[in-house]
Parts: sequence; structure tokens; C-alpha cells
Amino acid sequence: MKRLYSNLPPLCLLCLLCLLVTACGGEKLSAEQLAATMVVQTYAAASPLASATLAPTHTLTPAPSATPTPTPTENTPAPPPPTETPLPSNTPTSTATPGPFILVDDFAMDRGDWEDCQFCTWENDALTMGPFPPSSEDVHVNLCTGCGEYVSYHMSVDGTFVDGQVDRFFGIVFGMSETSGYYLGISPWQFYVLLQYHPDGDWWEAIDFQDSGIVKPGYGTNTFAVRMQPGAQAGTVDMFVYLNDTLIFTRYNQPPLRTQVGLAMNFHDLTVRYDNFIFEEIEAAAQTP
Repeated sequence: MKRLYSNLPPLCLLCLLCLLVTACGGEKLSAEQLAATMVVQTYAAASPLASATLAPTHTLTPAPSATPTPTPTENTPAPPPPTETPLPSNTPTSTATPGPFILVDDFAMDRGDWEDCQFCTWENDALTMGPFPPSSEDVHVNLCTGCGEYVSYHMSVDGTFVDGQVDRFFGIVFGMSETSGYYLGISPWQFYVLLQYHPDGDWWEAIDFQDSGIVKPGYGTNTFAVRMQPGAQAGTVDMFVYLNDTLIFTRYNQPPLRTQVGLAMNFHDLTVRYDNFIFEEIEAAAQTP
């Protein structure tokens, strides 16, 4: 039997069949019409494209949808801008602070600032000096090597009699060099003496000697001070000596020598306690005595 072939898709054939049925308006079909109808149905059943359903091996992949842009929420603060991290900088190197040299010693311990303190002890936050053994020395000197050598400076210290002979003297030395030196000493009997050193004969000359109420007697604490400052005349130094904040001696227009300071006492059999030592360089601009 001959088969009817058509190049139309099955869906178009079904639509054509429906149109034919509708056109007949319910009338009986002729033999040719029935034959044509059967051919169309047979073709639709035999064709592998008759079903619109895809084969199981074909999976529909949904087209990617665009990600919706988030809608900003009202009253929501915007995130802060990123903070810039500063680049690391080099660690600064410590430098010496400019200014005058200062040494303060409360004598709480031996810091190595004193030249020769063989007969010294550091106790009770003070320096106890003496007693020295009998000798031919008129003045026992203990220089402050930690203070260095300066032309102009201010120095002060407290001294207190502890034990020994009351006719001996104790105090300070200043202006000490190979060619000069001064010694200010007091006794518990309220005397003070100022001596000047003469290197040519290695001896001390008394340039001032007073029995004075300025000196605190007995076990009272006395404050010794000296100020060597640039003189009014260029190239000179003026000297001011103080005892218990009282100016007791001055000398002007002295040669500008680099000198040292220290502690001192006369002879032997004497014990003294020192405290509150201060040494400060005086720069050229500071002229007030």
C-alpha cells in the first residue's frame, strides 16, 4: 500500500485536520475524506516528531538572570572611607639636650664622682667624711672629678659637724688648678676662714678670718656656696663666696682658669657629714651674682 508523505510538520497536519472537520460542519465524510483523515492520523502516530516533549537526555538550562541591584535603605549611613595606613617612619635617635652642665648629688650612693674618698662612707643619704689619720697635711682635699673643669660655675653643699675636735675646720675647695686654689672652712665655734693656695711653696695663705654669727654653731647645718662668673671686664672672672646665703667675700677681674671644686677639712680627728651637693656651669649670658 502506498503511504502518504508530507513535508509538513505533524503539528501543522493536526491543525489542517481540525479545519477539515470544522468545514464539514458535522456532515458525513466521503470515502476520500475518511481516507485522508486516516492518513493524517497514521502519519502523526508514526512520526518521531509528533510529541512536543523533549527527549529525557535533553535538560533545559535556564538562562542566567541578571543580579538585581540592591536598593539603598533609607537612613542607613554610608560606610566610612578606608583609613590610609601611614608608612613607618624611622625611629628618632636621642640627642643630648643643649644647655649648661649640671651635677646634683644627694649622696645616696657612690656614683664615682669623687676623686679620692678613702675615708668616706655613704650612709643615711649623706656622705660622711673623716676622720683622717694624723699627717703633715694642713688641708685634706676630695675633688669632684664628675664635675669636670669649668671657667665659670656655681657650687653649693650642706655640711654638718658630727664628731671630733671643735677647733678644726671643714668646708669646700674651689678654683682648684695647678696654679690656684681656695678653701672655705668653718668650725663649730662659729669661726670661718678663707685660704688661698700658693703652688710655688705649696702652702695656704689666710685671706679672711672671722668670728661670725653667720656660722651656725655646734651640730647645726651650714651651707657653703661659691659663684665664679664671667667678669664685667672681658676675659676675666668675678668670684663670689657665700655662707648660709650671705655673701662674705668677693674678688673681681680674676684670670679665666679652668678649675675644679670639692670637699675639704683641716687636719685630723674630725668627722663631717655632707649632703645636697649641686654643681652647675654658668654660661656667658648669666651675669647675676
